[in-house]
Amino acid sequence: MNDLSENVIKPIVLKTSVGFVFFDYNNIIMCCADGNNTIVFTTLNESTVKILHKISYMEKKYQNDRFLRCHKSYMINLDYLEKLLVKTHQAQLKGGYTVPLSIDCWRKLRNLTETSI
Repeated sequence: MNDLSENVIKPIVLKTSVGFVFFDYNNIIMCCADGNNTIVFTTLNESTVKILHKISYMEKKYQNDRFLRCHKSYMINLDYLEKLLVKTHQAQLKGGYTVPLSIDCWRKLRNLTETSI
């Protein structure tokens, strides 16, 4: 029975001005820095949630093989990555979102796509 509980992915718990919200990893499209807060873009009713954490907190706590800090102000869920825009060095995500990419992130994503072809 312990084996089953170890394989369960814990939800993401984030603090808002009115309390805590819980998300599954697949419900978060991206996060965007907003001063000392972060705006979380979700698949739930195409809504956003303002949380009381810096984006650096999100990066330290939740960056993994699914979430990537792609720019000083953005963290994306790679499951929603749709295109890499070559001329502008941006990523287009499902849902019509476009985010800038840092040079290092651009190289990582570019290498990732070239090795998977």
